[in-house]
Amino acid sequence: MKRIIEVAVVVFFLAGAGAMAQQEVRSPVNQPLDSIVMVQGQLRDFKTGKPIPYAHVLNLRFHRATVSDTLGFYTIPMRRNDTLLITAIGYEDEHFTLPPFWPTNSFSGVLYLKEKVYNIEGVTVHGLGTYEQFKQSVLALDLSDDEVVKMQEYYDKILTQEAIKYQAVSTGFSFSLRSPEERSLRKLQKILEQQKIQQQIDAKYNKAIVSKLTGLKGKALEDFMHYCQLPQDFILKSSEYDILQRIKESYENYKLLQDRKQ
Repeated sequence: MKRIIEVAVVVFFLAGAGAMAQQEVRSPVNQPLDSIVMVQGQLRDFKTGKPIPYAHVLNLRFHRATVSDTLGFYTIPMRRNDTLLITAIGYEDEHFTLPPFWPTNSFSGVLYLKEKVYNIEGVTVHGLGTYEQFKQSVLALDLSDDEVVKMQEYYDKILTQEAIKYQAVSTGFSFSLRSPEERSLRKLQKILEQQKIQQQIDAKYNKAIVSKLTGLKGKALEDFMHYCQLPQDFILKSSEYDILQRIKESYENYKLLQDRKQ
């Protein structure tokens, strides 16, 4: 009888140890290696069925991630109760979990992503004609020096505000993406700067000044102006006296040249 009791005790402890070992193997915290499933899938567009390349596939619990290739294929390990997060530019985020009680350690399938719709504010398009028409319209503006300075300061303020918005963006490489409005403002600013320079040149060197100094008129005046062609830098940096002296010298040389032709 004592022998039977000892055997029963041993069997009881062995059964208890086996149950504990089985419970430890099945614990979610310490899952065995065979609980990992290798997922080999492909991402496709829900409407067109085309593959989706360069999408990010992230295992939220396993802390593993991968990127789909040019044909939309990807491979990633996951546990049976893990969740995959799939993100792609232009598509809605998608979550994937294995079917309940999946029997094997591998899974293959196609996952379809829906295109993401972006709501943007409406814009009003105004017809400005061609760039040359716009340029001529700007050049025809009769602006004072104060108005030009104020306009330039206003545009500089706008451009500075736009630049601040993207100052915090860090991508690892330098780039410049300008909006159509910013490009138009840049072009307008250059036109205004050129107009201001031309006004300074016209104030020092024009047909009226040359005609008064040389006595030339009509076609003869135009021919001499074409011959003279003082450099812009010289006109902007020189005094009116120096410009008049250069015109006189050019006119003397011009008369000698005309005499030789006759």
